[in-house]
Formats: sequence, structure tokens, C-alpha cells
Amino acid sequence: MSTIAEAAAILTRGRIVDLSKKVVPGGAQGPPGAPARWYQIGQFVFPPGELMHYIAMESHISTHVEAPSHFLPALHNRPGDDVSEVPVERFFGMAALVDCKDMAAGTQIGPEILKALPIEVGDIVVVGNSPWLATQRPWLNIQGIDYLVDNRKIKMIGLDDTVYVERPEVARKNLAGYYLHDKTLSNGIPVIEQMAHLSDLSKTRFFFMGIPAAMGGLDSFPIRAVAIEPGD
Repeated sequence: MSTIAEAAAILTRGRIVDLSKKVVPGGAQGPPGAPARWYQIGQFVFPPGELMHYIAMESHISTHVEAPSHFLPALHNRPGDDVSEVPVERFFGMAALVDCKDMAAGTQIGPEILKALPIEVGDIVVVGNSPWLATQRPWLNIQGIDYLVDNRKIKMIGLDDTVYVERPEVARKNLAGYYLHDKTLSNGIPVIEQMAHLSDLSKTRFFFMGIPAAMGGLDSFPIRAVAIEPGD
């Protein structure tokens, strides 16, 4: 079945699963173990009386997608697309789940694991749902990342908080060692962090949407991450 036909069939009779965290003013979440991130709102009245809000926030709050401009200027001293410049088709399409619920603590997710999953060329890949927290979380190793980018030609990757985004020895310590960010964003592949509710998924393959507002100049922006699973 073609990707278009597969997606159309799912959208017609699919089950919707919200994979997003709710963003609460004063309590927006950052990475596991990090303080809450900045998100404040202020209400004002716009004539003739309707209500509107001022918003002050960081770009990486709760479930968010990161564009190449998040990383390439900092590490490689070259420009990268912001969230408004990434082609919108990158943010939706058929997706495959790398379900980590049965993985041992500290599992390195490499090609031998990924090749056993129904990840097709051009898929979005979602990784998470492990039972582990803190230093026991699984993580994609360098070979696994290379397989997804070079062999499967993925269009986007998303991860929840039960897996490391970067391997433990460099996470939040050494930007030059951030291989997942470097390999994906250098190839125009957006990265979603802080996905949620992956345990609510009942299928390994589904249609996925995680589209940010077209915010010019921003390296990242929150999304509403939604899976639509095929009906039985």
C-alpha cells in the first residue's frame, strides 16, 4: 500500500491519540530533572471587549519540535532553517513506534533492534515508553541513529522522557557530542522532545501530526502531537 493510500485509510476510520503534554503557565516542563521552564501569560481586553493574552515563554517547553537553527549556528557556525522555514510536510506523515516497554535498563538501541521493526523509508520515528527513569533510560546509539537517517531516510524523530535524547555521557554536558541532534538537524530532520502518552498507542504504525506555528526566527516551538491509528 502506498503512503498516501495508507494515510487516507487511517484518516478515514482512525483512532486519535494525543501524544502531547499540557503546558501550564508557571509550570512548563523542561528535560527530566531540570527546573520548570518559563511560560507566563497576561490577559488584556481588546475593544470592544474581547479577551486576549500577552505570552512570555521559552521556545522549548513541554512537547516541542526543534528546527536546524537550534543547533547548526551553535556547533557549526552556519545558519539553519527556523521552524517557519522547515517544509511543512516534514511535520506529518506515516510513523513507526520504537516501543521500549520491554527493554532492559540502559539498553542501547542500535540497528539490530531497529531492523526488526516496521520502519519504512521516509517514516517519522517515535521512540519511548520505557519503564525506566533517570540514568537507567535506554538510548539510541550512534549506529542506530545512522541507520535511521542514512538507511531509513526518516523525515522526523520524536522521543519521550523515558529515553535519553543524547547518550548519557554527553547529555547536558558536551554539545559537540550531541550526535542525535547533529545527525538529524544537519540533515534537515526535525526533533520532537518531551512526547507523552506513548503507552496509549495500540499500534506500531500510525499517521502522525506535530505541526508548529510558523514562528519566524524561532529555533523551536510547542506542538500538539497527535497519532491517528488505523482501525481494526
